[in-house]
Amino acid sequence: MNQHPSLLRAGWRTLKRWLRHTADFLFSGPRQRWVMGFFLLLTIAVIVSVIAGNWDLIRAYPWQIRPFWLLYAMIFLLLDMFLGAWVWHTLCARLADFDNLPQNIKIWWYANLAKRIPGAVWYIANRALLYEQAQVSKLTISLLSGLELALIFVSGVITTLLTLPFWALPPALTDNVSQAWLLLLTALLCVALMHPNLLTALWGRLNRRVPPRRLRWRDTLSWLLAYVLVWSVGGLVLFAVVNFLRPLPFSHLPAAIGMWALASTLSLAGALTFTSMGVREISLTLLLTQFMPFPVALIVTICTRVIWLIGEFITALISLKL
Repeated sequence: MNQHPSLLRAGWRTLKRWLRHTADFLFSGPRQRWVMGFFLLLTIAVIVSVIAGNWDLIRAYPWQIRPFWLLYAMIFLLLDMFLGAWVWHTLCARLADFDNLPQNIKIWWYANLAKRIPGAVWYIANRALLYEQAQVSKLTISLLSGLELALIFVSGVITTLLTLPFWALPPALTDNVSQAWLLLLTALLCVALMHPNLLTALWGRLNRRVPPRRLRWRDTLSWLLAYVLVWSVGGLVLFAVVNFLRPLPFSHLPAAIGMWALASTLSLAGALTFTSMGVREISLTLLLTQFMPFPVALIVTICTRVIWLIGEFITALISLKL
């Protein structure tokens, strides 16, 4: 019986060595530019495949194109990409003592391309290798990436709960007081998971040293609020894409933000496995059927995904110049 923990530890050490060697091989030295080119080409291929795979549906749809909404979508998307990178910068400055805004934005945007590979491990490994070149510990960056994912997930749940009153839910759900209390308790539990002492203890346990600066509630709450803002701007992108294709009243904006947060949070929940491909697209399409027929919701989801891929492509190109 005592052999099982030792076998697990040995297996975990072997896996970590394999990941480290593989990441070192792919993301360091001259191969880094080749990997960058591969990810860029892969992003373009995904965009083309999404459009080509749904071309008949796109061509048959009775378009009501309003081009200025596409401009709004791109503006909101780039703003959201900057906000996400800025929050990551504050995490690095607070917990890794690396207060270099241009470098943090550059690496955050660059590493986004690795999201095209299923599973979050390559995204985190790519980021850790890039920071190692700036003399920042790979372990520290890996832990920061885990904290970032936790903050994004919890803030996504909170954003969804805050917008639920604006959804077109059946009366049986909206009028049930006990379920309202359940939602409130869920939100409070999410916040409690971000307790500074809990995060500090976990950080010390995993990193074998305390953070360079003591965490306080104002840190974790400000990060959560910042990610709620990130989710909200992402919902504005979705709202703009819908209005690019068909009119949607502003009264539906809070629900659109909540649907974007819920669909993306479900996708994030599967990002630690190899089963997350298409989760956001499927769930977002089903959620949007509250506002529009299923075929239209599917087209909106396709267009939203293509626009996000283009945004990641643009910011990755910008990162090469930073």
